[in-house]
Amino acid sequence: MSKPSSRELVFAVDVSSFTKDGFLGSTSVGGKRVEIEFDDKEQGVFLTKEIAERIGARKGSRVEVIVDAEDRLQVTETLVEGIRTAPRLSNAKVYYGVGRSGGAVIRIRKP
Repeated sequence: MSKPSSRELVFAVDVSSFTKDGFLGSTSVGGKRVEIEFDDKEQGVFLTKEIAERIGARKGSRVEVIVDAEDRLQVTETLVEGIRTAPRLSNAKVYYGVGRSGGAVIRIRKP
Protein backbone atom coordinates (compact mmCIF):
# COMPACT_ATOMS: atom_id res chain seq x y z
CA MET A 1 0.00 0.00 0.00
CA SER A 2 1.30 3.46 -0.81
CA LYS A 3 2.02 6.00 1.85
CA PRO A 4 -1.02 8.24 2.38
CA SER A 5 -0.72 11.99 1.94
CA SER A 6 -1.36 14.22 4.93
CA ARG A 7 -4.77 15.05 3.43
CA GLU A 8 -5.87 11.44 3.05
CA LEU A 9 -7.35 9.10 5.62
CA VAL A 10 -6.69 5.38 5.09
CA PHE A 11 -8.34 2.72 7.24
CA ALA A 12 -9.44 -0.91 7.14
CA VAL A 13 -13.09 -1.51 7.90
CA ASP A 14 -14.92 -4.76 8.68
CA VAL A 15 -18.69 -5.21 8.54
CA SER A 16 -19.64 -5.58 12.21
CA SER A 17 -23.46 -5.56 12.21
CA PHE A 18 -26.47 -4.96 10.02
CA THR A 19 -29.05 -2.19 10.36
CA LYS A 20 -32.47 -1.56 8.86
CA ASP A 21 -30.93 0.52 6.05
CA GLY A 22 -27.48 -1.01 5.62
CA PHE A 23 -24.64 -2.03 7.89
CA LEU A 24 -22.11 -0.75 10.39
CA GLY A 25 -18.43 -1.11 9.75
CA SER A 26 -15.91 -0.91 12.54
CA THR A 27 -12.41 0.48 12.33
CA SER A 28 -9.83 2.30 14.40
CA VAL A 29 -9.03 5.94 13.67
CA GLY A 30 -6.38 7.64 15.78
CA GLY A 31 -6.40 4.77 18.27
CA LYS A 32 -10.17 5.02 18.85
CA ARG A 33 -12.75 2.48 17.72
CA VAL A 34 -15.16 4.08 15.23
CA GLU A 35 -18.44 2.71 13.87
CA ILE A 36 -19.18 3.90 10.32
CA GLU A 37 -22.68 3.69 8.88
CA PHE A 38 -22.95 2.43 5.28
CA ASP A 39 -26.05 2.52 3.08
CA ASP A 40 -26.95 2.81 -0.61
CA LYS A 41 -29.32 5.80 -0.38
CA GLU A 42 -26.96 8.13 -2.32
CA GLN A 43 -27.15 10.90 0.29
CA GLY A 44 -23.42 11.64 0.30
CA VAL A 45 -20.72 11.48 2.94
CA PHE A 46 -21.05 12.64 6.53
CA LEU A 47 -17.77 13.02 8.42
CA THR A 48 -16.79 13.65 12.01
CA LYS A 49 -15.16 16.97 12.79
CA GLU A 50 -11.81 15.24 13.35
CA ILE A 51 -11.87 13.38 10.01
CA ALA A 52 -12.99 16.50 8.13
CA GLU A 53 -10.15 18.55 9.63
CA ARG A 54 -7.61 15.84 8.89
CA ILE A 55 -8.41 15.73 5.17
CA GLY A 56 -9.17 19.45 4.86
CA ALA A 57 -12.85 19.03 4.01
CA ARG A 58 -16.03 20.75 5.13
CA LYS A 59 -19.71 20.63 4.25
CA GLY A 60 -20.03 20.97 0.48
CA SER A 61 -16.48 19.77 -0.26
CA ARG A 62 -16.00 17.18 -2.98
CA VAL A 63 -14.17 14.05 -1.78
CA GLU A 64 -13.00 10.78 -3.29
CA VAL A 65 -13.84 7.55 -1.52
CA ILE A 66 -11.62 4.71 -2.72
CA VAL A 67 -12.62 1.15 -1.81
CA ASP A 68 -9.97 -1.55 -2.15
CA ALA A 69 -11.58 -4.97 -1.64
CA GLU A 70 -10.62 -8.36 -3.05
CA ASP A 71 -8.08 -6.79 -5.41
CA ARG A 72 -10.77 -4.54 -6.89
CA LEU A 73 -10.37 -0.79 -6.70
CA GLN A 74 -13.47 1.42 -6.90
CA VAL A 75 -13.20 5.20 -6.90
CA THR A 76 -16.26 7.31 -6.17
CA GLU A 77 -16.45 11.07 -6.04
CA THR A 78 -19.16 12.54 -3.82
CA LEU A 79 -19.97 15.54 -1.63
CA VAL A 80 -19.58 16.00 2.10
CA GLU A 81 -23.19 16.59 3.09
CA GLY A 82 -22.55 17.29 6.74
CA ILE A 83 -20.43 17.01 9.86
CA ARG A 84 -21.76 14.80 12.66
CA THR A 85 -20.65 12.67 15.61
CA ALA A 86 -20.54 9.38 13.68
CA PRO A 87 -19.36 9.02 10.08
CA ARG A 88 -21.78 7.82 7.41
CA LEU A 89 -21.04 6.80 3.82
CA SER A 90 -24.29 6.86 1.86
CA ASN A 91 -23.21 5.76 -1.61
CA ALA A 92 -24.17 2.63 -3.55
CA LYS A 93 -20.69 1.93 -5.00
CA VAL A 94 -19.07 2.19 -1.57
CA TYR A 95 -21.86 0.21 0.12
CA TYR A 96 -21.69 -2.72 -2.30
CA GLY A 97 -17.90 -2.59 -2.58
CA VAL A 98 -17.45 -3.03 1.18
CA GLY A 99 -20.49 -5.25 1.75
CA ARG A 100 -19.68 -7.74 -1.00
CA SER A 101 -16.49 -8.87 0.72
CA GLY A 102 -17.38 -8.10 4.33
CA GLY A 103 -14.71 -5.42 4.61
CA ALA A 104 -12.21 -3.31 2.71
CA VAL A 105 -9.46 -0.75 2.89
CA ILE A 106 -11.00 2.68 2.43
CA ARG A 107 -9.31 5.94 1.53
CA ILE A 108 -11.05 9.28 1.85
CA ARG A 109 -9.36 12.35 0.37
CA LYS A 110 -10.00 15.59 -1.43
CA PRO A 111 -9.40 15.19 -5.19
